[in-house]
Amino acid sequence: QDQLKALNPKWAEAIESIDHGDPGSEKSFGMKQRPDGDIEIDEKFWEEGFHIPVCEKCQGVLKPDVIFFGDNIPKERATQAMEVAKQSDAFLVLGSSLMTMSAFRLVRAANEAGAMTAIVNIGETRADDFVPLKINARVGEILPRVLDAGSLGVPAL
Repeated sequence: QDQLKALNPKWAEAIESIDHGDPGSEKSFGMKQRPDGDIEIDEKFWEEGFHIPVCEKCQGVLKPDVIFFGDNIPKERATQAMEVAKQSDAFLVLGSSLMTMSAFRLVRAANEAGAMTAIVNIGETRADDFVPLKINARVGEILPRVLDAGSLGVPAL
């Protein structure tokens, strides 16, 4: 975080203006928060340039150990996820349309292996045709209720 701020002071300044509830300021570079929490960034902001920190040891790009949309999942991790999906008793999809094949194939494999499968998501998903329980709701509204109930048990339909 500190490296990103140091390399990109205008970005850091703009983010601070959002954090302080002032997205209309000149510092915000035209950013608007959308209902889904994403941020729209005006094109003029990109003209300023964005510098990505590099590893001091190998000069490679620094990024968190997550798979971003469009990135490839390491083969070992994909294989392990598939094995777990096939061996699971239950498989719960939270807040995903399952549009990426890597996510869709996991829920499909779990379902085909006999796992109780369910989805909590707003809108359609690729698995709606075969998953027996679909709750069309916001994850942030449903999970606190589940925690309050103290159980993830779903009654048989």
